[in-house]
Amino acid sequence: MKGYKNILFFTFILVTTVLRAQDMSDVSDSIFFEYAKSLKNRGNEYYTLSNRIGIKQVIDEFQSALARRKAAGHLTDEMEGYFMQDIRKLYGDYYYEDSYFDEKSIVKAEEYFKQYLEYYQLHPNTYIAGQGMYVAHQELSQLYYKQQRYSEACEEMKKVMASVSTYMTDEDEPFDKLSQYAICQARVNQFDEAISNIDEVLDNYENMDSERYGEALRKKAKILMLREEHGGQISKSEALECYRSYFELKKTDALAHFMGMNSEEREMYWMKIRPFVTDCYRLEDADAGFLYDVTLFAKGLLLQLDSTGGGKQNIHATWRMVQERLKPDACAIEFIQYEKYGQQQMGALMLKKTGSPVFVKMAAPESIWNYVVEGRTVADRLNKTSEDNFNAIDQVYNDSTGFYRLIWNKELLSVVGDAKKVFFSPDGYIHRIAIEYMLPQECPKLELYRLTSTRRLLEKQQKFNNGNALIVGDVDYTKACEYSSGYNDEVAYQRMGKVYFGQLKKSREEIDTILACRKNPTDSLLCGDKATEQEFRKLCGRFPIVHISSHGKFNAHVSSYGTDLKPCLSDVSLSESIIVLSGANKTLNDDTFNPEHMQDGILSAKEMSSLNMNNVQIAIMACCETGLGHITADGVYGIQRGLKNAGVGSIVMALWEADDSTTATFMTALHKRLTEGNSISDAFHETRDDILAVDDYSINRPCYRNVFVLIDAIE
Repeated sequence: MKGYKNILFFTFILVTTVLRAQDMSDVSDSIFFEYAKSLKNRGNEYYTLSNRIGIKQVIDEFQSALARRKAAGHLTDEMEGYFMQDIRKLYGDYYYEDSYFDEKSIVKAEEYFKQYLEYYQLHPNTYIAGQGMYVAHQELSQLYYKQQRYSEACEEMKKVMASVSTYMTDEDEPFDKLSQYAICQARVNQFDEAISNIDEVLDNYENMDSERYGEALRKKAKILMLREEHGGQISKSEALECYRSYFELKKTDALAHFMGMNSEEREMYWMKIRPFVTDCYRLEDADAGFLYDVTLFAKGLLLQLDSTGGGKQNIHATWRMVQERLKPDACAIEFIQYEKYGQQQMGALMLKKTGSPVFVKMAAPESIWNYVVEGRTVADRLNKTSEDNFNAIDQVYNDSTGFYRLIWNKELLSVVGDAKKVFFSPDGYIHRIAIEYMLPQECPKLELYRLTSTRRLLEKQQKFNNGNALIVGDVDYTKACEYSSGYNDEVAYQRMGKVYFGQLKKSREEIDTILACRKNPTDSLLCGDKATEQEFRKLCGRFPIVHISSHGKFNAHVSSYGTDLKPCLSDVSLSESIIVLSGANKTLNDDTFNPEHMQDGILSAKEMSSLNMNNVQIAIMACCETGLGHITADGVYGIQRGLKNAGVGSIVMALWEADDSTTATFMTALHKRLTEGNSISDAFHETRDDILAVDDYSINRPCYRNVFVLIDAIE
């Protein structure tokens, strides 16, 4: 079915491209109708894929074609009014997708969907009018559900159900819509009706369509959990069985298809099943082992899976396999964030050498971000990461009022027990807080290792090869030796706007000192106007060490996320975390620059994810905000995700804006220890210990010593 749909989509594109090549201003009405139909189909397919840029391209092409045809005298007012409804619907789709990034867009989406509906209400008694109203009610239901306006969403779905049999496109569509109606009913506490409807869907799909059957199982589990959360019958065991069945179906499907997909197809696959991950975490302590396995599966799908192998082992990873690798003095933690009782929650799945995993309830994200230190909330202190905010960061990490105990609570410490090493994989707010530098007095010498996933413990640990290094720094942001054609992340360019990056004063000193202490003639240096995007892409995969001293930026839009009614199949989050290279100032401020065909000096996380950096054992990002990104159920969508998808082993990243001078000192000391034969982990932590030993507050401050974290370095 998937291949068939892809063929249809590319057929739409082919037909539209052929027709587009003609001048549509004076063709016959029948040809123009076919052209308009192909445009509408292409726009709808883009909406299915959550590709809002594609939707906007279709809208622009459609409007341009109508304007030319009208100017030629071949477009009547009646025909124009008819075609404008397709454009209104596409505008509604575009703003629905854009509402992830712009709050005003959701209002515009509703306006366009209502205009689309009203037109067909004024022109009733035709099949097309009925079909238009059917589509409009469905779009409005999705929009209201996304806004948590569940009563209105349920009413719109009721109208869809009243006419679904008349306008269905395949025999299973009534059951697809019935499952959507059921989840809407559950949201308004109509649990008996919701369960009856979802059971009808399950009866229809059982042994017929595993994908649809699995999705219905997930929705039934969610309905059961919602009923319990609203004081109804406790059904955790039944919900658990539904989730288990769904999980097995998805694992089987992933093993059959995932390894043959390219990176874009994998991301689309994951975005479609992504809501399940946070759904099943509602089970909390019902079966911590199951939740641990789900977490390993989820993080195994997108991190470090390539078509050359290793994927099946990662997908099959279980908590028992991780436990076998743990030493008696170690424990592993998978932190998880999820929604329950209408609020975001946080938990920890704890695993030791013996026994089963344990679920520990953590402080909710809201209580973490709203915690007040010296008159300011933690959110305010960490989100304003400019140089004049360093004092605010210091106070969070020096807090004497007990902020650290919200994270290292009594139950968590009790489960950690006498362990000396903790391997933890963050989620939610723990991506933003260096908890490894916030240890309670009870265990000041506890060794913590930050991992993208504790399944990293299953991988064979390579001995660090302190070979040659690629050093990038002292970048000339205004001048580039040349611009190169090739793949470019146009979204990243558009997100940046007209900005200007100033020269980093200490960057030249940093890279010169690093090269001097390394004394390796095979090292390669990219600096000045030679530090281009083209050169970096060409060289980055050839070195075990990659060091970048430059500007980094996270644009901090809201990450797109699917709902139970419409999964999100594409995402631009990776386009919003960037590293700045040569010539970026020139391209960003040049109105004639075409980012569609030329590389722009803005290296986004999305572009990084397409590189081959499997030989890179450590990437040292001496750049601001490189540890930031969209925090989602499956990790940080930012530079970290881009580098891990590219195959990088360990990463050093900054959680806020790094001080230029202390960064140069830290990085030089780190490279010195690496050249002396230390492991990555030892070199990093010994360098930080040196700063802790300095009796000078201008250097030994949390804002300086805690800014960098080390990811995926295991001893």
